[in-house]
Amino acid sequence: MAEEILLGFNCMNPQCGQLIKFRRPEKAGVYNVQCPHCGATRKMKLPGSDGGPSQPQEPEKPKIPDNSGKDRIQHPKDLLIDETHEFICPHCNEQEISLSPTVKDIGQKEVTCPYCKGKIGVYIKKPTIIIDKAVLSIPVTRGKLVLLRKFTKKEYPLEDGSNVVGRYDESDMPDIAVKNDNTVSRRSIRIDVNRTEAGNTFKLTVQKATNPVLYNNQPLEIGESIYLNFGDTIILGKTKFRFEKDF
Repeated sequence: MAEEILLGFNCMNPQCGQLIKFRRPEKAGVYNVQCPHCGATRKMKLPGSDGGPSQPQEPEKPKIPDNSGKDRIQHPKDLLIDETHEFICPHCNEQEISLSPTVKDIGQKEVTCPYCKGKIGVYIKKPTIIIDKAVLSIPVTRGKLVLLRKFTKKEYPLEDGSNVVGRYDESDMPDIAVKNDNTVSRRSIRIDVNRTEAGNTFKLTVQKATNPVLYNNQPLEIGESIYLNFGDTIILGKTKFRFEKDF
């Protein structure tokens, strides 16, 4: 009967370190060796019973490639903001890269693989907005506010979306700023311009007004909304506007 060959080494768990003894396997190779004392498991390169090193060895660790000096590789797809994108590094084909760009990241960026240090170019953009051509074909009538003051007639076109009207304040500037009238609140009213199947609508909402907001000489409460018609008048404090078509 062949003599039984035992292998032994101290557990590599620093909290254990006790001697581990076991039989030499028939064939040399990499095996999972578990410590019977603490249960820690480690991959070891073990000699076979047909000869070889007398003690087990740790398998050689793969050499980490250094791709820091290589040219940047551009990621083939554009990345959209507010989404998580995962892809494998094109240099080492091993490391998974995860990116979650925001609106601040829009444009061409460069990221570095944490494993091989390879440089990867990514282009970050907003999602494509699909415009309904049927809506675009509707004739659009635009509107404006006309400031009515003695010796003054200034016009303020109303842009699509939200238009805040209030007192001029460099620290909190509204979209349409009224100068030389302290009776107007900083963010007095908001006019929302929305495109519908019937054309543009103009919705006025009182936001914050210390003094009354008058619509065709009728007071409006804070939070109250009305839809404007061309020719309507709006009074904020001591300042008067007329809502007109913007040709």
